[in-house]
Formats: sequence, structure tokens, C-alpha cells
Amino acid sequence: VLDRDLSDPPATPQEGERWIVGAAPTGAWSGHANHIAAWQDGAWAFFAPRPGWIAYIADEALLAVWDGAAWQGVGGGGGATELQNLTRLGVGTTADATNPFAAKLNNALWVAKTTAEGGSGDIRYKISKEAAANTLSLLFQTNFSGRAEIGLAGDDDLHVKVSPDGTNWTEALIVDRNTGDVDVGGFRVGRDAVINALPDSGRFNGNANNIQFNGIAYTAPTYLSAASGAAIAAHAKFIHDNSTYGGAGSALDAEVNALISKIRPNASDRRYGPEWYVLLITQTTGSLSEAQNIGGTNYGLAFTNTFTALPRKYTAGFYVKVKTGSAAIVVPAAGKGRAYLDGVLYPGGSAPVVLQNADGWKYVNLQSGPNQFFYNYRAFDVILPAGAQIYFAMPRFVFGHVAIDPNLGVLMNDKMFG
Repeated sequence: VLDRDLSDPPATPQEGERWIVGAAPTGAWSGHANHIAAWQDGAWAFFAPRPGWIAYIADEALLAVWDGAAWQGVGGGGGATELQNLTRLGVGTTADATNPFAAKLNNALWVAKTTAEGGSGDIRYKISKEAAANTLSLLFQTNFSGRAEIGLAGDDDLHVKVSPDGTNWTEALIVDRNTGDVDVGGFRVGRDAVINALPDSGRFNGNANNIQFNGIAYTAPTYLSAASGAAIAAHAKFIHDNSTYGGAGSALDAEVNALISKIRPNASDRRYGPEWYVLLITQTTGSLSEAQNIGGTNYGLAFTNTFTALPRKYTAGFYVKVKTGSAAIVVPAAGKGRAYLDGVLYPGGSAPVVLQNADGWKYVNLQSGPNQFFYNYRAFDVILPAGAQIYFAMPRFVFGHVAIDPNLGVLMNDKMFG
């Protein structure tokens, strides 16, 4: 039909032309609203539509269907600008029950609706699965045999898989949804190759005997310096083959035992291992360095690290427990890095995290960076009020922003083999 809005018959219709009569017809069309009016053999012929009749409206370039009461655009709405609740759609091919949407073509284009057109200028292609155990992926095939797959394959981590034959598949890359860790071919980028930059691997046994496994003696770390007049001293060490867990060596100190219990949940794993010391750091009652008021209490630096050139991104990690008073961990400023407590991302922005004795041993992982001069003497950022004491163990300093496993324990450096 040529039109569906006319109520007045056209003056000079041509043989075979047809219209849908408008809502208020006049003249020869009177009484035929919504009918098909056809000019045949020099006279008007009218056809009352039946439900399901479809007409192509030439001046609107759309399809309309008679639903028994009105001419509706196919799929609803005012015209064929909407296609709703289709069960199958084939573009250049035939859709079937397995592939209810099928397209056979050489190019496809998706373009963002611009702001001038009333859009946002953005475009997001959204696909969603029912549950974590289901698969949501893009499958790439050669002659209908799978060769690569990208998506959430059986969980909510991002997977990239490849196959030589469509049957045997190899995980090429996995991105952990919680930490962002990237596993490439079974190798965790930024984690599996991490080494400790501290000369004694945070064992506090000095540089000369760094590779000594057991029988180590305490040596004050040169990379830590007391601030505010604080005192740094050895508390006790983890003993290889200790008698606390059935060995021939001495028994473990209570705090050392509490820490090794945290790191190694299985009691059978706590008897052996490389030895390391726990420090006892005491804040004096003197003047606090770089004092910061938290909840009405002044906190200050208890120790600093060595002034040295630093990489653009680094991670400082350590185990800490409050003995008396309290302690606060200064979180890196927003945009500079992130802080993790016992492996969980700290959600409180850059506000300091205050710890009490009741919190027990905590693993702190601070991702940060240097100042504009490429150093930072407070990379560990532990601050204490006057009179407070903390236990401090197994620090590590690594290049890059890394979420280090809180149960890792001693992280060795590059001198581990001499």
C-alpha cells in the first residue's frame, strides 16, 4: 500500500494502487476505515482486513500487521522499527533451534550513538550468564572446529584457551577476578618470579650469612633505622626442627609460634624451615617524628628505611602484631597504590588502619611508589604512639605492585644460592 493515513480518496488514482483507509474516511471511502482500498478497473474495491494480514507501507518503508483492531508495526509499536520476542532470526542464512540467531556475512559494524543523536557516545556489548559455574565466552572456529576461546569459562575468572583440533584445550591466560593476577601458561606474572630486594630476605640475620638455613644469629638490619628515639631489638626466632612440634631443637617463643601458626595452618608444617627473627620495636615517650593525630592520639614514625633510589612502583610487605598500646598502618594515597590486610584489599581509602593487640598477627601488603625525587624513607609506614610496642617480622620489598600471598612466609632474595 502507498499510505495508511489518508481519509480522503486521491483524485487521480492509478490502476492497481492501494491504500489503507484512514480513521475518518470521506467521499467514496466513507465507512471503510482501516480497510484496504484498491483502484481496480476504474472503481474502488474494498477489502476488510483479517488478523495477521501484513502490509508494506511504502511511504514509511515499514511493515504493519492487522491485529484485529488496528494496524500495528510488525513486533509492536508504530512500525517495523521494533522486532520484539522473535523466536528465530537468520541474516543471510537459516536460523534453527540450536542457533536461533544466525548470520552469514563478511562484515558487521557496531557504532556508538553520538551525543548529537541523543546518545552518550559510548558503546558496550553486554552478555550475561546465569551463574558462576556456567560459561560465557567467544568461541573462534576454523571450519566449525574450535581453535580459541575467550571468556568466563566455568567460573568468573577471565580465560583465554587455545586448541589445535577443537577437542584438546590449553589454558593460555587466566586473569583472577579478585586480585587481577595474570597467569600466563601456568606462570603468575608479577608473583611467581618475585624476589625480596632486602639483603637478608627479612630474616634479620645479616648479609654475610644470608644463605645459612639454620643456626643463624641476629644482626641488626642496616636497612631499618629507629626514629623518634625508638628502640629496635631482636625478640626471638623461628627455630628449624623445633621441639614445640616434635623436633630436636629448642621450643618456639609464644609470639613466634603464633606467627608460624598463622602462616602454616597445618601443625605438621611448623617444625622445619629457614630460620628468621621477630623484632620488638618500642616507641619512646619522647618527641614523635612526623606526628599524626588519629582519634585524638598522636602517632609517629618508629622506624624508617634506607634512603635509596626506588622503582616507580614497589610493594612493601611485613607481618606485625601490637604488643602494647596500638599501631597504625598508613595506607598509600588513592591512585598511588593499594593496601591489603591478610590478603584482603583494604576498602577504607587512604585512612590509616589502627591495630590493637587483640587483632593478633596481621600481614600488611602496601603497594606504593616514591616521591618526585624517587625515594621514600617510610615505605613500610608503621606509626606508633608514645610507649607502644610492636612485633615485626619477615619484611619484604619487591619491584612492582604485587599482592603477595599472606601465607608465603620468608621471601628469599637473589642470594639464595650464594
